[in-house]
Amino acid sequence: MKLIAAVLAAIVLNLGGVAQAAGIKSAGIDHVGITVPNLKQAEQFLADTFGCEPVTQIGPFPMAPRADSVTLAMVRCGTGANIELFEYKNSTGSTAMPKIEDMGSSHIAFYTDDVAAGVAYLKSQGITVIGEPMTMTSGDTAGETWVHFLSPWGSEMELVGYPKGKGYEKTSQRRLWEPKHPGR
Repeated sequence: MKLIAAVLAAIVLNLGGVAQAAGIKSAGIDHVGITVPNLKQAEQFLADTFGCEPVTQIGPFPMAPRADSVTLAMVRCGTGANIELFEYKNSTGSTAMPKIEDMGSSHIAFYTDDVAAGVAYLKSQGITVIGEPMTMTSGDTAGETWVHFLSPWGSEMELVGYPKGKGYEKTSQRRLWEPKHPGR
């Protein structure tokens, strides 16, 4: 009986989207929000480097006691989730950039088919690239190349590419979302 239950559970988990047991039915990620010291600089960097398009901006709004004010902008980047940028004026929050290994820290990964060319471009623009691109040769991420870099304001971000797919795709019917095939 336990074997039958385990097999049925495995079948259900491998049926795309059918096994969603969340309390909120979500169509996906709408946006990722990041706080930046200069809204215009962040919008320009994202536009010049990744082709992101500024779409909306609201504020400034008073934010007492957190800050004098906050201004928000939304940018659209390709077929991925939007990025919401927050600029706080005279914030009471920390101005120290969190390290990637700090609890609560996060990063944004931008997809490209050619990570090496992306690294060359970043370096030509004076952007700090952290180490060399790493290509995964085995496991679920085999075929993926990635490298981290620092935005002009010091936030750690990532370039990632897997133009021929990832290793897990050979053994699983489930697929992670990917920008080249957003509807899959």
